[in-house]
Amino acid sequence: MGFDSQTCFILKEIGSNLDKNHIVFTVKILFEIFKEIRPVLFKKDKKARPGPKRTYKTDEMLPFISFGHIMEITSCRKLENWWKNNDETCQFLLNCKKPSKTTINDFINDNMYLIDEFDKFLVEFGIKTGLIEGNIIYADGTVLKGYCNPLNNMNPDQIKYLKKFILKHYKEYKNNTGDLWIKLHEFFYNDKNQEELKDLYKKLKKTINSFGIRLLKLSLKGQQSLKRVLKRIKKMEANINKDYSVNTVDPETRHMDDKKRISGLNYNYQQAIDDKCGMIVTHYITQHPNDQKEAIELVNRLQRALNKKEFTLVVDHGYWNINILHRVYRTPTKLIIPCRTEAMRRKAKQRERNQIRFDEKGAKKQRFKKYNFKYLPKEDAYLCPAGVKLTRINNIIKKEGSKKRYGSKKCQKCRYIVECAKNEYGRKLEDKFDPILDEIKKEYYTEYGQTAYSGRGSHAEGGFGILLESRNFRGIKTKGVKKANNEMTRTTITHNIKKIHKHINNKTLNKILKEIKKEKKKQHLNIDIFDKWTNNYMIKNKKIIDFKN
Repeated sequence: MGFDSQTCFILKEIGSNLDKNHIVFTVKILFEIFKEIRPVLFKKDKKARPGPKRTYKTDEMLPFISFGHIMEITSCRKLENWWKNNDETCQFLLNCKKPSKTTINDFINDNMYLIDEFDKFLVEFGIKTGLIEGNIIYADGTVLKGYCNPLNNMNPDQIKYLKKFILKHYKEYKNNTGDLWIKLHEFFYNDKNQEELKDLYKKLKKTINSFGIRLLKLSLKGQQSLKRVLKRIKKMEANINKDYSVNTVDPETRHMDDKKRISGLNYNYQQAIDDKCGMIVTHYITQHPNDQKEAIELVNRLQRALNKKEFTLVVDHGYWNINILHRVYRTPTKLIIPCRTEAMRRKAKQRERNQIRFDEKGAKKQRFKKYNFKYLPKEDAYLCPAGVKLTRINNIIKKEGSKKRYGSKKCQKCRYIVECAKNEYGRKLEDKFDPILDEIKKEYYTEYGQTAYSGRGSHAEGGFGILLESRNFRGIKTKGVKKANNEMTRTTITHNIKKIHKHINNKTLNKILKEIKKEKKKQHLNIDIFDKWTNNYMIKNKKIIDFKN
């Protein structure tokens, strides 16, 4: 006789069958260190909701949820079922307790601040142990799909009409001056007044569409439902952006194009990674449809996270915004970013590499495009594909502003003049005249700038590759920016714990924890206690295996 599943059992010595270098011990020890250094967050395990006493503690649930993300078990239902499979790691983290789906969900919603603080602690831990140097930071953004149906939308006019309609007729019902509210309730829930309200229903469907009708029907259910509907309408009104439609399920999502140029309701996720070990230093979700306004926000967040202002931030051309670049230039942070011409040149090279058959005619047409003219930063000149140097002639003023002009008299005698130039006077190139942008451009073309930018693909793009492919992440599964940020924080914690496990031995972490507990008896501790071991780590094969006493 076969059985579908094995009955649950409890081990006598929990964790005795696990390898001491298992990542579950890394999670447990890191959380214990966090608890010792930040005891204020664990003074009282308060009940946030009424009901019986909790059967679990914070130091059991958060490691359990973090380890679940490492094992690619992210939903509350899957975490609940995971325990039933007699996994010893679950029993070790939970002390053989079994939280339900509701308990896990309530914990995540009630402890968002604690999860954010644990994420910040891992970054501080990485800095103190030398896993984060903070010299070169690679940043990039990607579009993440929102947890909503992109068709459930209402226009700003429809939202205003629905709110006005509900408030007007509910007020009449309360003051006994009209009976339409009661008639609509009977129409939707008791199938009465069908003939009388048939025309009104058709008019409402045209005016507020079928999704507005759903909200109206829900508001008629009862007073609590009415409050929920009005709260949702208020949230939708707060997220009205010009004449764009607002989603009824998650109003905080925005219309954005993803990497495949498919439009949808999405979020913009920003991420900054250190170049040494690939740990994520900062991250956040924004509603902006592109990266142009994010450079200054990244700089401010990185300065707070790294506790220093002098570092190099490497980004792609998507962050190019003149006003924002001026603000970043005034900070001590060095910015490496390619101009539009350089970005187009890199894209053209990539297209050539990816082409199966090389199109000679197409290549000839593209040969004298501006991005094929090599910029010489020391001479402030351009070198054309035919070998002619175009030097700076003068400045001209146009509607867009002042511009630098480049040209050469040799162009008139060049044999490619018909193919390259528009007239017999030769080719002329134009660049925006801006001393600050010129300095940023020169910084990119330096040897340091070229070396730093060459690592951007493996670090910035690699981080998203790990997230989307290795961890099978396909989009946000929560509603609203706040909860979406918290979901991505848990994903970041997973990434950083894996990096710490890769570069630090569990034996070393355990030794640090014991030393911290000894020191805690003598004095109040903070993250600076790690300065004691910063220069005493023993490294073998790029992994911290111990530290000298």
